[in-house]
Amino acid sequence: AWQKTAQPPPAAQQWATEMAGPKEAPDAQKWAEELAQDAQSTQAAEAPDMEATRRATDDLVKVMAANPKFRDSEFFDFMSKVNTGELTFENNTVVETGVKPKESLDAAWDKAGEGLEGAWTEATKDAAPSMEAAWEQGPVSKVETAMAKAWEDSMAGKEVDFESIYRDALEEAGLPADDLGQAWANAESGALDNAWSETQTANLADKPYEPAADNPFAAEDNPYERGLELFEAGKLAEAILAFEAAVGKDATHADAWRMLGVAHQENDQDPKAIACLERAVENDAYHLDALLGLGVSYVNELDQERALKNLKAWVVNNPSFQGLEVTEDMYGDGSLMDDVMQLMLKAAEWAPNDPEVQQVLGVLFNVSRDFGSAVTAFRKALNARPDDYSLWNKLGATLANGQRSEEALPAYHRALELKPRYARGWLNLGISHSNLGNYSEAARCYLKALDLNPNAVHIWSYLRICFTCMERFDLIAAADKRNLDAFRAEFNF
Repeated sequence: AWQKTAQPPPAAQQWATEMAGPKEAPDAQKWAEELAQDAQSTQAAEAPDMEATRRATDDLVKVMAANPKFRDSEFFDFMSKVNTGELTFENNTVVETGVKPKESLDAAWDKAGEGLEGAWTEATKDAAPSMEAAWEQGPVSKVETAMAKAWEDSMAGKEVDFESIYRDALEEAGLPADDLGQAWANAESGALDNAWSETQTANLADKPYEPAADNPFAAEDNPYERGLELFEAGKLAEAILAFEAAVGKDATHADAWRMLGVAHQENDQDPKAIACLERAVENDAYHLDALLGLGVSYVNELDQERALKNLKAWVVNNPSFQGLEVTEDMYGDGSLMDDVMQLMLKAAEWAPNDPEVQQVLGVLFNVSRDFGSAVTAFRKALNARPDDYSLWNKLGATLANGQRSEEALPAYHRALELKPRYARGWLNLGISHSNLGNYSEAARCYLKALDLNPNAVHIWSYLRICFTCMERFDLIAAADKRNLDAFRAEFNF
């Protein structure tokens, strides 16, 4: 079953990375492996600074200690030992130092943390599930996820720069370097009421959509039709403004809300897409395209429960599948995932060539890590809709997640043939090229994605990794300035 956890299942996280613009560089692991190959020739002065690593992990360990959810985890135990000096890294492996900390973290917690644990319990006693979900979706969780991945890599014998990963994760989560320390200070001072208030806005579905202040399409008679034209032309920024003007004129226009959400999806902005698609469903509870779009975007944002609820609503409210019911059997586990999969398999038996059914199945099989079945489902959907660029993109992402990046390239190419200004397609193509070691071509694809969507600032970190693997340190310096024009002479994008 697909359960909600502090650290998302690797397959679900990787699928979301390919679909939605990953939060950490997908080729970082390969990069670390290549750097590890040169480890023996690395001078001692260039070895990882363990003292800096311990400083970098200090705030994270403190914040995790404040949350009973993480305090008993294996990852927390590992990070604690790195922080106290009990573990170090030599020759790309984890080594016990034999050093005994002056006071174990558990003892420190027993000594000074009882009041904080009580405050946590009191602050969350009436709404623990919401607080847990907020933690998992919040910036601290993003840092924890990135550090957990680094831990897995280090335990596999790979060279890991914990300090750099920690700092990059803070930046990508939108936190300044001292934010985690401040969070700990707030917790110690008993300010959990403030933390609780902030988590109430963590639900993407509850966040109001904020349109642009100045809209050149506001005076048009039919901005919705204008938005459709711009969307088909791949001019997403202008299409978004046109759709915003349409819902500004008529806030009950479900199709306009849905298309505004789709435009944000393609612009690598799933949180905004969710806000719009939720409004579409509010105005038309049976809007099947909006329900399916919500399912995909919630998967991209790793919100498994809401994804499944919307996918279930899609099949339950679909007039083509009225009467389908979940039946108890000896193989089911009673989970929401089991219910949705059972309904979708029945729908596939009823309408085996329905591309929408196959698309939903493809998403579900990705989450369950059955990449072979997911590929089959997406190919069946493409048999009915061979010119659907988004399906080609999903097929490519599924192949890449199944360690078949070479096979993913033609799928991405086809998606971009159908829609050359498809920012998400260019990003995913770059990811696969990077996984294959084609760093120069990966950089070109990343630059193209940035050219189409300058707001996707996380792509600059992928570029820095590519340039490092190319040993082009001059380009790394240029990437830090985030000026696309500096790369146009060398890269054709």
